[in-house]
Amino acid sequence: MTILSLQHIQKQYDISQQNGFLALRDVSFNVDEGEYVAIMGESGAGKTTLLNIIATLDNATGGEIILNNQNLKQLSEKHAAQFRREHLGFVFQNFNLLDTFNNEENILLPLVLDKKSVPDMKMRLATLAKQLEIEGILKRFPYEISGGQKQRIAAARALITQPDLLLADEPTGALDSHNTERLLTIFESVNQQGQTILMVTHSAKAASHAKRTLFIKDGKIFHEIYRGDQSRTAYMSKINASLEALSNDDEEMMQS
Repeated sequence: MTILSLQHIQKQYDISQQNGFLALRDVSFNVDEGEYVAIMGESGAGKTTLLNIIATLDNATGGEIILNNQNLKQLSEKHAAQFRREHLGFVFQNFNLLDTFNNEENILLPLVLDKKSVPDMKMRLATLAKQLEIEGILKRFPYEISGGQKQRIAAARALITQPDLLLADEPTGALDSHNTERLLTIFESVNQQGQTILMVTHSAKAASHAKRTLFIKDGKIFHEIYRGDQSRTAYMSKINASLEALSNDDEEMMQS
């Protein structure tokens, strides 16, 4: 079942100016429930802009996005904030944790804002804390823990709302190789449990954990590949070949 559908998305900045910048030109794709999709491309290709539009943090200037049967264009600012809390989870490169809250409070914040019951919050937290191996740091503060631990706290905050769609923007960008692998293993595990994930990344290693990879160039989807039954190593080689072709404008190689 399709959970996310983008049709002919455009995003133009300085739309009233003659030299306005077209960040997204004509982006169309679907994401099915339970998929794990990576979006790749060079800096400035429009990846983060696209993610922000899906997240209702920015508005498209053309096209239509349907998420969980909701047309995002029809949401008011107030309802967009509520929709984000109820249907979306976010993991960012720079963690976006509040240093004035301890780690447990950071994780529970979306549920507090949504006025969930204390027993429900405790049950969800206990399950995630065990799965993400963060039980021993819940009472500490973000400034007291490592980058890898911060990202697992951020992942717990994103997952505790049981979102329809988990959005990840360069989630491994600030992590070393050990913590990168640890986070990607978590993502793969929650995806196997049914969590739908859409991840923007520069990393072929990160994308190799996904089931499908979209390549964006000059504000358009240029190419896509599927992992299928390939090993991660074989799929990563295919991703790297696609990135090379993308940088060289080699459409013939992309189609091979």
